[in-house]
Amino acid sequence: MKTVCISYANIKALHPCADQLRKVRRLFGKRKRMVVTAKLAVALASRFNFGCLARKTLKAQAWQAFDAAMAPAWRAYKVASAQAYDVAMGQIYDAAMALARQAYNAAKAQAWARCYIKQQKRASNAKTR
Repeated sequence: MKTVCISYANIKALHPCADQLRKVRRLFGKRKRMVVTAKLAVALASRFNFGCLARKTLKAQAWQAFDAAMAPAWRAYKVASAQAYDVAMGQIYDAAMALARQAYNAAKAQAWARCYIKQQKRASNAKTR
């Protein structure tokens, strides 16, 4: 199985938000590229906006797969959000939402990584044919 990587230059060329680009630069450090895995994406879910990365990196077919993968997580997030809001407002709401936000961000990161890897492998396979 071929390893799929993403580079700082690839991300920079997509013109992400300045704050996201700074975060990516800090993460990459002196490395030129990074291996994309669902495990790493989940570990970074709270630090990066994988929704934005998905919009910038995924083509139509991969985006549809990402969107389908995110639908259940989004529904669960909205339910948790409504329940947490009904129970309490302000600081209590924020605390109650922390776990739902963490789970949602992890699902988003994992969906992006899987869809990006699949997309890149398809592109690589198409070039070798």
